Amino acid sequence: MALIFVDGFDHYASTDFTKKWTAIASAPTIGSSAGRRSGGAMQWSSSGYATKTLAGTTSWVIGFAMTLSFVSTAGPFATLLDAASTQCDLRINLDQTLSVTRAGTAVTGGTSILALALNTYYYIEWKVTIADSIAANSCKVRVNGVDWITVATGQDLKATANTTANQIRLGGTAGGLTGSIDDLYICDNSGSTNNDFLGDCRVDTLLPNGDGNYTSFTPSTGTTHYLLVDESTPNTSDYNESSTVTNKDSYQMVNLGALASQTIYGIQVSGAVLKDDAGVRSLKVGVRSSSTDSVSAAQGPSTSQLYLSNIHETDPATATAWTESGVNAAESLFEVA
Repeated sequence: MALIFVDGFDHYASTDFTKKWTAIASAPTIGSSAGRRSGGAMQWSSSGYATKTLAGTTSWVIGFAMTLSFVSTAGPFATLLDAASTQCDLRINLDQTLSVTRAGTAVTGGTSILALALNTYYYIEWKVTIADSIAANSCKVRVNGVDWITVATGQDLKATANTTANQIRLGGTAGGLTGSIDDLYICDNSGSTNNDFLGDCRVDTLLPNGDGNYTSFTPSTGTTHYLLVDESTPNTSDYNESSTVTNKDSYQMVNLGALASQTIYGIQVSGAVLKDDAGVRSLKVGVRSSSTDSVSAAQGPSTSQLYLSNIHETDPATATAWTESGVNAAESLFEVA
């Protein structure tokens, strides 16, 4: 598997949801201090949720911190969908136990004995393969590092004609469910690393704090590039721009909070980007580590501001796992394509 998306909900406001997520319903919000480490969190009430479209794949591992404050109706809080049709979901029951279902249909071994307490953050991880008959241990739910659910071998977790999902939906898709989600990671089965539960993870947001090696873009004001893109929530009032192919801008970033020998599974570089005229324009998003640049394939911005992102599971300068010092020395990088 490979790490394909993370979100710590610390770098955008409620009005910016659809700059990073594909769609929302019933107005989920960003609580700026609602996270489990006093940072941001996605909050929802009733049937509020956010949906993210990703590349279709068969196997998934999803992890996030979650706290529930109100449960009056059983229903999903994490759903995998195939083109908007539910394949399978992870849901809360009225007794606050957890269940995995095939689009609402119970499966053998799919309900936990243990229950969640209200107003308490738990780190919940869900590993699942979409199939008519799943292999042993291919659908499990882990809470705070302990297995709560192991769906029985041979159960059916495929509700559509396809064995893939291409969307994840988080939040209360049924009324009567209120909660918050923080520190989200999503992995698929496209790679050879990050291919199982990652464990309790944190997602740290690092904002620019200095100009980097490249300063080819033109600032909208002044001469210091990073000051125009260092806001904790995006805006369009100040920016750096370029229409010249191969021009690059890069930014030094604030340091990570001190780590206690923890694993860094990857970094996700994100930029709030738009184009200001008709015609084709592309951008590559990436990282500069030491003297090595690594960027994504060309991505097409819209005339409305959207986040364009790219994940790096390893340090491109060493081709090995990131270290704290490696992350602290790296620069975020944007290249006109």
